[in-house]
Amino acid sequence: MTLRVAVASIIQETNTFSPQPSAMDDFTSQGLWVGAAAAGRSEGTNTEIAGALARLAEEGVEGVAIVRAWAMSGGVLEEAALRHLRALLVDNLVAAGPVDALVLCLHGALTAAGEFDADAHLVEAARAALPPGVPVVVTHDLHANVTARVVAAADALIGFHTYPHVDQGDTGRRGADLALRLLRGGERIGTVLAKRPMLVPAESMAIADQPMRRLRALADAATAGPILDVSLFPVQPWLDVPELGFGVTVTHAGAPAAAAALADRLVGEAWAVRAEFAVDPVPVPDAIAGIEPGGGPVLLVQSADSPTSGATADSATVVAALLASRLRSLATVVDAPAVAACFASGAGGRVVTSVGATLDPRWSASARLSGVVTRTGDSPVVLTGDSMTGQPIAMGRWATVDTGTGLTVLVTERPAPTFDPAGYRHVGLEPADADVVVVRSATMYRAGFRGLYRRAVLLDLPGASTPRFDYLTFAHAPRPLYPLDGGDT
Repeated sequence: MTLRVAVASIIQETNTFSPQPSAMDDFTSQGLWVGAAAAGRSEGTNTEIAGALARLAEEGVEGVAIVRAWAMSGGVLEEAALRHLRALLVDNLVAAGPVDALVLCLHGALTAAGEFDADAHLVEAARAALPPGVPVVVTHDLHANVTARVVAAADALIGFHTYPHVDQGDTGRRGADLALRLLRGGERIGTVLAKRPMLVPAESMAIADQPMRRLRALADAATAGPILDVSLFPVQPWLDVPELGFGVTVTHAGAPAAAAALADRLVGEAWAVRAEFAVDPVPVPDAIAGIEPGGGPVLLVQSADSPTSGATADSATVVAALLASRLRSLATVVDAPAVAACFASGAGGRVVTSVGATLDPRWSASARLSGVVTRTGDSPVVLTGDSMTGQPIAMGRWATVDTGTGLTVLVTERPAPTFDPAGYRHVGLEPADADVVVVRSATMYRAGFRGLYRRAVLLDLPGASTPRFDYLTFAHAPRPLYPLDGGDT
């Protein structure tokens, strides 16, 4: 009989320092699909669900799509939304009929009201809905906060091997391969986890850079024989939850002791080089003063207010600074009232309004925006870069405003994906023609903008996704926690 393997994907990354709770609307606005629609709408994209289903088809196995729910990173998920997502997973899994295994694609850093470990909660719900003995393979983002609870609930757990993330589809394929190995090989496959209480800036987690390059090389060199996968989880650091820390998982075939020793050795290597992850952000005035026109765009990296890190993307600090610079600049800001003002003026009309600080006023003041509305719309962006290629991202209604000072601002109701140049190109703005392009992203822009910029400058700013952890207050995370409490513990 043909094997039937279910594939489900429920993905959001939580930033507990964001004041805006996440709700079901954050998922439905980006496309929430079940059954055949989940398979059809995902096909051809660089996503975990698409990769898993494609791999199963190659192996002559029936892939049974259950649900695809994706939302931009954001604040703590509402309790009702978690219940809804759990019901979508469980009800559609039961309705699919008997399956031989489940590949469950999760971010790994989802936190909900009343549930710190929402990803484990979903794995446990799926496990309970399946007959005993049906294997569950879980995939995670590299920024997951992997916990003992989620490892215990899964038969195997693996993560991305890249950052910037370009292997989402490949990770889904690897998850499908593990599920098939469990079904066909009769092996005892498991995953072990080791962690250290440390946080490192996302800006220094790129696999191409040290020390992550060295750690990934060690992990790859150790992947042989019964060691089936080694995944590094440096964890997104804007997550105030218990059991927070840098993790390493090792998935093995019948070698738990060797896997545990390897995981502990690799996370010990990460701890030993923790100081090498430090970054040196630049004050905004200094960053702008150092930019000469011509020669291609300089990226101003506003990672402290990055929507792909769960921040609200409504800080206007950089917009205000660029207004006075006279440089040819592109920037974005989330501000629904300002979008409404632009729509009222219409394309070609003048608008005078304030922008910024409508969602999270802790980190910036608003800025005065005056100029000509050059374009309005409400169509989603389709990503064209190496990460999540082909995935649509809704910005809500949006408008572009030419200030006449050299700065053009993309104002949106929902965050624009500026880690990919498609975020600007979709609205008629060409990053290659600018002197300055603001990217609200920690590292993902390095994949999207590869070959399109002369240099990138990390800005020193407070915010819900700042690399300066001393701007934030952790109440639930384990202590001592590096670097907040020193590095000698």
